[in-house]
Amino acid sequence: MEHKTPSIKPIAYTYGLYSALLSITGLIIMYVANMDKNWTLSIISLVISVLIFVYGIKAFKNANANVLSIGQAIKVGLAIAVIAGVITAIYSYVHYEFVYPEFIEMQRETAYNQMMESNPNMTEEQVDQAMGISNIFMNSTFFSLSSILGSLIFGLIVSLIAGLIMRSDH
Repeated sequence: MEHKTPSIKPIAYTYGLYSALLSITGLIIMYVANMDKNWTLSIISLVISVLIFVYGIKAFKNANANVLSIGQAIKVGLAIAVIAGVITAIYSYVHYEFVYPEFIEMQRETAYNQMMESNPNMTEEQVDQAMGISNIFMNSTFFSLSSILGSLIFGLIVSLIAGLIMRSDH
């Protein structure tokens, strides 16, 4: 007797929400604690993120009569990543546009200082052109879109590895 493959949607929504809440919490903690970058927080967040994806894939496998293919693991992982990425992107946009807009200005200033330090003989026109290009990538919309892309790449890698480990040969 064949079993019916369960829907990925409830698992993707649940674990995608967990992943998004983790990312949003990390942004809020860094903002409230006035941290630019914190390796400890990043590593803890990375480990928890991997666990969220693994538990989501495991939940699908359990719901699927303990059967899991690599393709199914990737589908579940990417579905989780899409939900997490979209929610995180929406919050990121709000965060960098309205809550902490000075972050973008600080990043632009850092880029300018690094450019001037490594190329002190640049003309004003070259500086303006280089900063114009970097400004394309330093705005809340770009940060939001990159969070979706980053989530998808992360989800693909983690779900591929998890799928290789957890697959069943049925």
